[in-house]
Amino acid sequence: MDRNLLKVKTHLYEADAYEKVYQQIVWLLKRQLDSMIRPVVVLCIGSDRYTGDALGPLTGSYLEERNAFRVFGTMNYPVHAGNLVEVINRIENEYGNPVIIAVDACLGKQAEVGNIEVWEGSIRAGSAVGNQLPPVGHISVIGVVNSGSASGYINLQTTPLSMVINISKIISRALQAALQQYPQEAIQAHTAKSS
Repeated sequence: MDRNLLKVKTHLYEADAYEKVYQQIVWLLKRQLDSMIRPVVVLCIGSDRYTGDALGPLTGSYLEERNAFRVFGTMNYPVHAGNLVEVINRIENEYGNPVIIAVDACLGKQAEVGNIEVWEGSIRAGSAVGNQLPPVGHISVIGVVNSGSASGYINLQTTPLSMVINISKIISRALQAALQQYPQEAIQAHTAKSS
């Protein structure tokens, strides 16, 4: 299958941005869950220490408020470079063979700032700032929060908070609506793999 069919790109200010993100997540979840029911976990990566990097934790916090989904990575309990491997191991141990939806901020080209991208496959969190972390996710959702340069951390620090909030609201609304389309045993928040 053409890899471009598995990826959708929209811009924060496009009138149908939410709908595009929602439809793509629904379609990709269907591809992942058609053959069997697997737990779905949303892994929101980032830190509140840099404005631009708060996209993941903000998205996770919005989802956590609805208390209906398995979410790792919130403003109170962020998942970042320092604990990502540990959290991935915990998810795999608790949920067996879950579908992981990874959400993260991204630096891109100036013309891409404000884009939201959704695709089937993993992301490499922290690569824009030189971190060497394992790829994670069966479905990936990123928001391009600023343009990148050699000094990635500075770009993340100077990102307008309003853009990060607006992107995270679109992503969290789309995830919430998409996840509600699936059986409760796949998305229910407090069901872990029994030992």
